[in-house]
Amino acid sequence: MNTPSEQLNRWFQKPLGQHLLSEEVDVLQQILPKLFGYHLLQIGNVGYGGLVDSSRIMHRCILSLSANVIDKPYTSLYGSAEALPFANESLDVVVLPHVLEFEENPHEILREVERVLIPEGYIVIVGFNPLSFWGLWRWLFARRDAAPWCGRFLSQLRVKDWLALLGFELKNYKSFFFALPFSNNKISFLKKIKIGVAGNFGAVYVLVAKKRVTTLTLLKSKWRRQPSLVREAEAVGSTPFEENK
Repeated sequence: MNTPSEQLNRWFQKPLGQHLLSEEVDVLQQILPKLFGYHLLQIGNVGYGGLVDSSRIMHRCILSLSANVIDKPYTSLYGSAEALPFANESLDVVVLPHVLEFEENPHEILREVERVLIPEGYIVIVGFNPLSFWGLWRWLFARRDAAPWCGRFLSQLRVKDWLALLGFELKNYKSFFFALPFSNNKISFLKKIKIGVAGNFGAVYVLVAKKRVTTLTLLKSKWRRQPSLVREAEAVGSTPFEENK
């Protein structure tokens, strides 16, 4: 039986999936070139490496449970997102395209990402938006055993809460892709609506967060206040010199 992520990869090869993938590449081209470092990891093989082509980071890894060969000059790794084969604080950027909604333990995956990211490293999450026409279509009409509807669409608010608990700071959020969910027509049905109205209800969102650096807060010691209390206690009775007289 095929896993949801494998079904999703096949769906991305269809016309509507190709249309969405092309727009996701365009959106990430506005984000990834601004994120610097030495090592970038994409979890899952959505796009087969094409989603991270715009990154300026030289060493890029694609990790998945599939034996597919990435036709790119990238490192292809076989492994689980819940047990990343990397040392603590060793990666600069981690990209998760449609990973969280198709895995059983999305919060554990985020914990692993937090572990392997360097301080001030970045996580880039691409996910299906449940607060969209696509989300409504999934609840009312779509077949839940077929991609992309077999995934659990996670709201950006829930993902933000998870990231905040793990010490991430939200840096960017964008909702996009307004095509109909049942057509390969490239004409967006929401183009006639002002973007200010439709902007938050795109079928897909991208979220960028930065791993905050934990700083120690030095607490002032209270021992300096003790002498004043001692002196007040001595003033109540006679001093040692007075007793010797």
